[in-house]
Amino acid sequence: MNVNELGFLWYLKSSSNLFNFFLEYLVETAEDRDLKNILNEIKTLATFQEQEAKQLLSENGYHDTPFFSDNDLYCSSAKLFSDQLIIEILKHISSNGLRVLSYQYVDLTDSKVRNFYKEILVKITEIDQSLLILLDNKGLLQNRPFSYKEAEGSEGKFFKVASTQQRPLNAVELASMFGSFQCNNVGIALCTAFSEVAKDEDTKRFLQDGTKLAFRQAAALSDIYRENGVPTTTGLEAHVNKVSNSPFSDKLMANLVMFLNAIGVGNLQTAVVSSYKKSHVKKLKELIEQVESYSEEGFKLLVRKDWFNEPPVTNWSND
Repeated sequence: MNVNELGFLWYLKSSSNLFNFFLEYLVETAEDRDLKNILNEIKTLATFQEQEAKQLLSENGYHDTPFFSDNDLYCSSAKLFSDQLIIEILKHISSNGLRVLSYQYVDLTDSKVRNFYKEILVKITEIDQSLLILLDNKGLLQNRPFSYKEAEGSEGKFFKVASTQQRPLNAVELASMFGSFQCNNVGIALCTAFSEVAKDEDTKRFLQDGTKLAFRQAAALSDIYRENGVPTTTGLEAHVNKVSNSPFSDKLMANLVMFLNAIGVGNLQTAVVSSYKKSHVKKLKELIEQVESYSEEGFKLLVRKDWFNEPPVTNWSND
């Protein structure tokens, strides 16, 4: 097993360990029966991922203990999220999980690890489809019509890139931003919810900063969509409930937000490389820098509180 398998398996095991406790809470608090069924499917998959990844790492000589435990799940009965928000969170996490696993899969060379990933990809694709159907059945799917026109012909070989910087964004450019827009809508709701129940003052400030950042980013992206004739909706934070007891440890909440930060940067980078409009690329790069700065703040917090789950490092020498 090479460094690709080691790194990807460790990441999968660690993220599954985190989400297993998050999912355990969601299963306990969800009320809709269809949602509970899907949550149990996701929980089963996350447990399988964690255990199988741990076994594969153990077979290759790497052993460690789970970073999160029952001590990080405080109150499993306090319903912090509405069922609608739970569905939106799950759709976001499953879609981005599918994206990350697909990206990692193509760089795997160990046949046993590759088959393991193939099995996960099949299952998570089915779950993602089930969540999409659930959103549609509950009337929660955002599927508004929009107008379009075909690209005009161009006689020159230079096409219309540098010469048409004043043009509206095309369909590819707009579609490439959707992951970022969705990520920030979910981020606003999660950071709002977590900041209201966090006990540690440093963590509370970090989460409040996350709410402000996600709101600014969602607003900036929403403005871009509206300027180009595409309607958007926000407001998932309205589905956060007031609870008296925190469902999670501050350690778990801070790490979950940091996990989503990496997804946010990846989504924005995809949007950057899909665009040829200078002003658009400049704006997206500014948004990336904002997330990077916030992630640096979060990293320092995790290290200071001893909440950072340090990945394995390679043995190397200058000799």
